[in-house]
Amino acid sequence: MFYILNLMFKVFITILLILTLSCAEKVEIRTESQNHRPPGLIVASEKAVENGKKHLRKGHCGKAIHEFNKALAKNPNNFEALYWLGVAEGMCGYYPEAYNRLTIALKYVPDRTWEARVSASIGLILVFMEKEEEARIYFDRAKRIDPMNELVIQYSEGERIGKGKKGRAKIKKEESFGVILKWLD
Repeated sequence: MFYILNLMFKVFITILLILTLSCAEKVEIRTESQNHRPPGLIVASEKAVENGKKHLRKGHCGKAIHEFNKALAKNPNNFEALYWLGVAEGMCGYYPEAYNRLTIALKYVPDRTWEARVSASIGLILVFMEKEEEARIYFDRAKRIDPMNELVIQYSEGERIGKGKKGRAKIKKEESFGVILKWLD
């Protein structure tokens, strides 16, 4: 009798273990599939980024903002959409929004080159927000990563020439965003 009870207990435990494992696999599969975006959304996001870049090249920052927002709606993990949206907001004069967007983009940079570019872009936005000390921190960070970054060089030259002047006087908006727009390709 004891042998039969022991055997039944082992069978019960085995069945319970099998059910638990099969449920855990289903939960894991569901979680994995929820993290992946359907390929169509990723392609649509990339297309919206390309459209946004075209608008930026033409100087249409408002239309670019619309396209980059579309790209992020389809793929919130799209670094390019996030970065270029921040640039477009800066070009339109929405400096606080641009600053917030670019600081988020800085967390997701794909490599050191982009880390220098995003840092320099944040520095530029801070100059236009008249936050010179904070801007210097970001420009210094970009310079440590890439001393040949054109925006860093422009800022350094402006700082050397324009001692005592406000940041806006040292860096011209059109020239600075012109440097950033070279990074579109």
